[in-house]
Amino acid sequence: MYVPEHFSEKNINEIKKLIDNYPLATLFTSGINGFSANHLPFLIDFNANGTQTILGHIARNNQLFKENKNGDEVLVVYKGEDAYISPNWYPTKQTTHEVVPTWNYQAVHFYGKLELIEDPKFLLGIVGRLTKIHEKKIGEKIPWKINDAPRDFLEKKLSEIIGIKIEVLRFDAKSKISQNREKIDFDAVQKKMFEKNKKSISSAMEKIK
Repeated sequence: MYVPEHFSEKNINEIKKLIDNYPLATLFTSGINGFSANHLPFLIDFNANGTQTILGHIARNNQLFKENKNGDEVLVVYKGEDAYISPNWYPTKQTTHEVVPTWNYQAVHFYGKLELIEDPKFLLGIVGRLTKIHEKKIGEKIPWKINDAPRDFLEKKLSEIIGIKIEVLRFDAKSKISQNREKIDFDAVQKKMFEKNKKSISSAMEKIK
């Protein structure tokens, strides 16, 4: 990903927030039949040693399982909120007219190596963690738990999926949120983001004022 220094996101808490708010990622792979993309809700463990591990699962019938192997290099992309930025929003337009449209957005790219896992205990753990996290997010009074399902039914469902584990080798994070504009333009854009209910971008801009 092209990341000019002034758009580079180095705040790990901002990166975690993006992932938490937009958990559906895109997994890009290159298997025996070429490139492929899958949209998947992942978990990311930010380990104490500074590394990251991405965890998830796919359907056993997914071509990814048939066309890729352990050790393949993969790319996981998280994209946060985005917004078109009109030149009309820049106060400096009134004096110079030297402005053009652009697009603001936040994104994180994780590069790593794929591991495909069939172990039922691993699968049960991943499904359980994902369920617990997202049931809590939607605010269920009585959250659904994996043990609510009959054991034989659950075992059958687990046999129909494949676990994914990706050890991250490196990542790029980008917050393109008008940092390259003069303060008067930056403040005007942030105000517009707030007015248009682009809360994630507005909040990220507020933090770097």
